[in-house]
Amino acid sequence: MGMDALCAPAVVGQLVAKPVEHYAGLVEIRKRSAQAMRLVDYVRVYATTHQLVAETHRQYEVTAERIDAWAGQPVMLSDLNELLVSGWLRDYAAQGWKPATVRSKRTQLMALWRAAADEYLCDPPTRRVRSARVPWEPRECWTLDEVNQLLRAARRLRRSPGGGMPRAEWFDLAIRVAWDSGLRWGDQIALRTESLYGSVVMVAQSKTRRPVCARLSASTMAALSESLRRYPRSHVTPWSASHETFNAQVRRLVARAGIRPGTWKWLRRGSATDVEIQQPGKGMAARHLGHAPGSRVAEINYLSPAVIAQHIPIVSPRELTSGA
Repeated sequence: MGMDALCAPAVVGQLVAKPVEHYAGLVEIRKRSAQAMRLVDYVRVYATTHQLVAETHRQYEVTAERIDAWAGQPVMLSDLNELLVSGWLRDYAAQGWKPATVRSKRTQLMALWRAAADEYLCDPPTRRVRSARVPWEPRECWTLDEVNQLLRAARRLRRSPGGGMPRAEWFDLAIRVAWDSGLRWGDQIALRTESLYGSVVMVAQSKTRRPVCARLSASTMAALSESLRRYPRSHVTPWSASHETFNAQVRRLVARAGIRPGTWKWLRRGSATDVEIQQPGKGMAARHLGHAPGSRVAEINYLSPAVIAQHIPIVSPRELTSGA
């Protein structure tokens, strides 16, 4: 049949007049297929279609595995409903997990549920799913002085992390790059030398896909140039061991430095906080972290009010004098 014949009014009328039951039948077939698909198996589908990085993929798998363990059997896509999800979140919170962790699990589970519903693999969720309220807590970070202490402690390290570079040299460079760039740990260890344009770092963040641009300081560039000369490589700060090994080494380094206990994330927070101290209220910290224009994520989740207050005076109302 030619295009003219296909577009004839009579033919078009027949196509439009197809019964709605045919479409509803296709949806029903998809839903029946979901009865044989486990939630934990759908995670692999979701991870592929949404291009999740390996670490995020694993977090989604953990969420599916934990709701399976709670239910005492594999949870199928067709099993998803408000009572099931709300009940699991209630009991998960009762186990003593932090509210932020409960909210993260809820977000992941709801994302899987909505994506499956969009593919007609199950009924969509409603607004009756239990919410997880997270009380605001002041963010903590390392100050410039503490990071300098961390650098001095790193230079006293011995042995090699396994990539050929001395551990002292690796941590010295990694701390400098983390402070200057504000990159997340995953993005930092994936940072290639070809992503450097002189002293400027420009990459797409793996978590948000948003671009981030930062400038490395002169001292960091000097350390990097010398390191690349001695140990030619394709990545700026490659790490071949596990994330758990890295975290353990960071804890020991922090203890040796004698600074407040914290995680590698405190470098990213401290980097953003230091930018805010230099240019307060201009959104430069959010830009430094690669957040969307107008986003308040940096203000809420990264900047340390206590550290900022040490450098920027807090404006208070004038003192009352009557009766003094």
